[in-house]
Amino acid sequence: MSNITDMLTNPDRFFAELSQRDVNLRTPFVIVLITAIVGAICTMITYRVMTSSYPAEISAIFGALSTFSTISSLITPFISWVIYAVVFYAVSMLFKGEGSFERVFELVGYGFVPMIIASVVGLVTTMILAPAFGSPFGNPELLQQTMMQRLSMYSPAMTVSASIQFLLWLWGVVIWIFAVKHARNLGTGHAIITVLAVPVAVILVVVIGLICIIAAA
Repeated sequence: MSNITDMLTNPDRFFAELSQRDVNLRTPFVIVLITAIVGAICTMITYRVMTSSYPAEISAIFGALSTFSTISSLITPFISWVIYAVVFYAVSMLFKGEGSFERVFELVGYGFVPMIIASVVGLVTTMILAPAFGSPFGNPELLQQTMMQRLSMYSPAMTVSASIQFLLWLWGVVIWIFAVKHARNLGTGHAIITVLAVPVAVILVVVIGLICIIAAA
C-alpha cells in the first residue's frame, strides 16, 4: 500500500509519483471501504446515544431511521467516489485534460482519507453532547427551555466540531485538486477549477432553489 502519510502531507509529489505507475484500484478501494465502515459505525453509535433517553415510541421511530442511515452510510461513499470521478473527468475535458478515466477514478479514491477522520470527530462530538439528548418530552414549554439551555451550554463544542470537519473537507478538496492535476495532466489552476466546480454547482442549485421557494411564497 502506498504511503498515505506522504499523500496527506505532500499530495503534489505523491500523485506525481503514483501517476507514473500502472493503475491500481486496490488501495483507493480499501480507503473508501474504510470510510464506509467507519461512517456506518459512527452513524449507528450516534443514533444509539441520541435515543438512549428517549421514550419508547420515539426510540422505535429513530431505530428505523438508524437502520436506513447506517445502510446509507455504507453505500454513499462508493456512489460518491463514482460521481466525483465522473464529474472531475468530464469538467477536465473542457481544459483538454489527458489521462484515462481509470486513472482519475483511482486517484480520486485517495481523497476520502480526511472523511474517515471527519466521521470520528463527529462521533466524539456526539459523545460529548450525549447529556443534551435527554429531554422532557411530556412538557413542551420545559422541552423548549431545556433545549435552549443545552444548545447554549454545548455551543462551543459544536462550533469546534463544525470547524474541524470543515477544515477536513478542505483538506480533501486539496487532495482532489492534486489528484486531478496528475490524473489528467492539468495545470494547478485548471485542476482547482475542475474540483471546485462541484461545490459551486451545488451552492448555485441551493441558492436558486431557495430563491424559487421565496418567490413562490
